[in-house]
Amino acid sequence: MVQSGSAVFTDPNDYRAGIGIGGASVNLVVNNKHAFNGRLTWLKQRDLYLLIARENVPRIACFSLAPTRTFISFPASSNTTLIWGGVALQFGDVVFHSPGERAHQWTKRASTWGLASLPSEQFTTYGKVLTGLELTAPPVSRVLRPRPSAISRLRRLHASACRLAETRPEIHAHTEVVRAIEQEYIHALISCLTAKDAYGNLVIKRRQEDIVLKFEDVLRDHANQTLSVRKVCAALGVTYQALRLSCADVLGVSSSRYIRLKRNVAGDATALC
Repeated sequence: MVQSGSAVFTDPNDYRAGIGIGGASVNLVVNNKHAFNGRLTWLKQRDLYLLIARENVPRIACFSLAPTRTFISFPASSNTTLIWGGVALQFGDVVFHSPGERAHQWTKRASTWGLASLPSEQFTTYGKVLTGLELTAPPVSRVLRPRPSAISRLRRLHASACRLAETRPEIHAHTEVVRAIEQEYIHALISCLTAKDAYGNLVIKRRQEDIVLKFEDVLRDHANQTLSVRKVCAALGVTYQALRLSCADVLGVSSSRYIRLKRNVAGDATALC
């Protein structure tokens, strides 16, 4: 059954719940004093799930992706500054996520970004048919830079499919339309995922992300306590400098600022990934 729609959110908690419809669990904090306003537009077909997310203020999100689906994400606007796992994405980059990945994504300003996923078995089957290769999600996420024509086609198809979900949802009741959208999109997606890595060695970024994820776990495990940064560092077994640099790159804020943002989350002062 095809599901599609579009909704505007003023509550960040409702917004993150909406993102989770496609197998992506999200915890989100707003890094701005202005009122939050977000819009989600989604299309959920037999196999393919597409989402476009629009947000009016900077925010920090921790994503946990379903291990049974293959995910990609990308900046959907040239004005968007999207940082995934400490890596600042360029317009034209695609993140090819690892199975069940858990990582942070933050933005510097108003942003628009896209998310797509397929069941992992179907993704492998499509990859084999279209490329002759055993195309599977990588063991660690990769940032790819497809040919301009390939990523432009993917963005166009993604936007077009979501625009139909927003303006003409009834059209998805037609089986032939759904099948055409899905097949054309999967062709474009596979083409993008055979691209080369956009960056070199990301070992340092991954180490920083690991530190911040452990930071999240410490805060979650001590949700009812007031922790100093010194105590957090001791619990993590890292230096203050290591935590400071990791938080700056992966979260875009200091560790103490992140703790305060978490405490200010409406309705759940310790909502953690």
